[in-house]
Amino acid sequence: MLVKYKDYDYEEIYDISVLGKEEQEERIERLRRGKVKYKYKLKTIVSGKMVESELYPVYEKSCEVPRKDKEKESKESMKNLNDKNARKQIVRLVNTNFSEKDLMVTLTYTDRTYPTEKRAKQDMQNYIRRVKTYRKKHGLPDMKYIYVIEFLEPEEAARTRKIRIHHHIIMSGMDRDAAEDLWKKGRVEAKRLQPDDFGLEGIATYLIKGKKGKKRWYSSRNLKKPKVYEAVTRVTKRKAEKMALQPDKWREMFEKLYRDKYIMNDCEVFYSDIVGGFYLRARMRLLI
Repeated sequence: MLVKYKDYDYEEIYDISVLGKEEQEERIERLRRGKVKYKYKLKTIVSGKMVESELYPVYEKSCEVPRKDKEKESKESMKNLNDKNARKQIVRLVNTNFSEKDLMVTLTYTDRTYPTEKRAKQDMQNYIRRVKTYRKKHGLPDMKYIYVIEFLEPEEAARTRKIRIHHHIIMSGMDRDAAEDLWKKGRVEAKRLQPDDFGLEGIATYLIKGKKGKKRWYSSRNLKKPKVYEAVTRVTKRKAEKMALQPDKWREMFEKLYRDKYIMNDCEVFYSDIVGGFYLRARMRLLI
C-alpha cells in the first residue's frame, strides 16, 4: 500500500544555514534520539538549462509535521520569506523561457514626463502592442515577456527626483534597433541577455531587487512553467546525517544522482530549531 507523505513549507522550518561545529553535533544527537518517523523526499525543479535539487524530510502523520508558531513570527521574517519565494519564482520563469537570443530593454521617460504608475502601465502595454505588431509583420514567433515598473510612492516622489519611474522588460529576441524605436516616451537601451553559470539568475534578481523605490512585475500568459518532479527516497536518518556533514561529497553525490548530465554550481544545508533532520539544496546547470 502506497503511503502518502505529508508535505509542508520545509523552507520555513529549515531556515538556519550556518552553524558552528558544536551546534551541528547537538542537532545530530537530536536527530538520533527523535522517535518521529519520516522519509526524505527529493524535489527536482527544472528551469531551462538550470536544475534545483532539494532533499528534505516528509512525514506519514499530519500531527508529526513540524509547524512554526505564526503568532511568534515577526513581520520582518515573514517578509523575508515572501521576498525569497518571489525571487525564486521569477528566476525560474526567466531561466525557463529566455536565453542569450533574447533581450533586456530599459525604457525611461523624458525630463518633461513623470507619469503615474497607472499611466506608466498603460504606456508599457502600448509598447508591447507595438512590438507584437512588428513581430507579426516580420514573421516572428509570439512574444514572451516579463516586465517591471520601478517607481516611488507619491510621498517619496515629492521629496526626490533621483529615482524616476521607468521600466525593465525581458522579451523574446528581435532586432535591437527596432525594439528601441518602438518606444516613444524617452531614452531606451536594448541589450542581448548574457547567461552565466546560474543561467539568467543575475538579471532576474535585478528585476525585483532594489534598495530604493518600489517594483511591480507582470508577464505574458504564454510563459512556460518550470518542470517539477517529486519522489520519496530511501534515504535514512543516518544517511541524511552523513550527507549533510560531508560537503566535500555533495558534488559527486548530486552529479551522480542526475547521471552526470548536470554540473553542480553550489549546495547548502539547512537546519531547524524545532525539529531534527536536514534540508539540502543544490543548484546545477546542464552539461553542454
